[in-house]
Amino acid sequence: MIILSIDTSQSASVALVDTDTDTVIAAEQADDQRRHVEFIGPALARVLKADASPELVVVGIGPGPFTGLRVGIAAGIAVGQARGIPVRGLMSQAAIAEELVRSTSDGATGTDSATGTERPVLIASDARRKEVYFSVYDSVDASLSAGPFVARPAEVAAVLAEHNYVFDPAGAAHEPTDAAVDRIGQRLGRGFLLYPETLGAPSLEDLTDPRAEFLAFAAARELSAGRELSEPIPEYLRDPDAKPTPVRESSLR
Repeated sequence: MIILSIDTSQSASVALVDTDTDTVIAAEQADDQRRHVEFIGPALARVLKADASPELVVVGIGPGPFTGLRVGIAAGIAVGQARGIPVRGLMSQAAIAEELVRSTSDGATGTDSATGTERPVLIASDARRKEVYFSVYDSVDASLSAGPFVARPAEVAAVLAEHNYVFDPAGAAHEPTDAAVDRIGQRLGRGFLLYPETLGAPSLEDLTDPRAEFLAFAAARELSAGRELSEPIPEYLRDPDAKPTPVRESSLR
């Protein structure tokens, strides 16, 4: 299947991917986290010049900042309507999990050096307001295990503990005493670069933001597993920064 994928949850990216042959036909990634509008139109035009017609549009639905996130979703819906093809959504951090799983040939990227067992992967992104968006993914098949959540960096461990995950920012290799509790392995995403003193350093510094080509591969993995993709509805997790102006009642009668 030829998938056009778009993500603007952090930095913006666009890709055209042939998931049958595991080929990235065309891809563009922005360096600036804030110039989504300026990037997305020209990037889409260049990617869609490729000699392949998309059969499906997949957009990253976040979580992410309000303005940037809706730019990519609106662009994806516009392409889908113009070409008469379906538009579906997928959590943006799934792209980082997919890239991690693909970074080794055997897929055992969440392996813990002390125990040799696969560990869940924690992905944290910039949520502004000195907060992070974070989710837990399986290190073998990149499926979502818990989240997404939003919290201050100092609150992340407590939120994860409520969902039976042990997260030690210092990276201590102790084993949970409760068999129902699992310890976080790899730590990925921009959140760890922004708050290393609280969350610890990232496991891999180059896996920072979602990339559209891996969003497409993650979508193909979901479909192959018999799981449906969501509607292209943004996952904000909180209200936008901009507030509507309150309506004032006139004193005139």
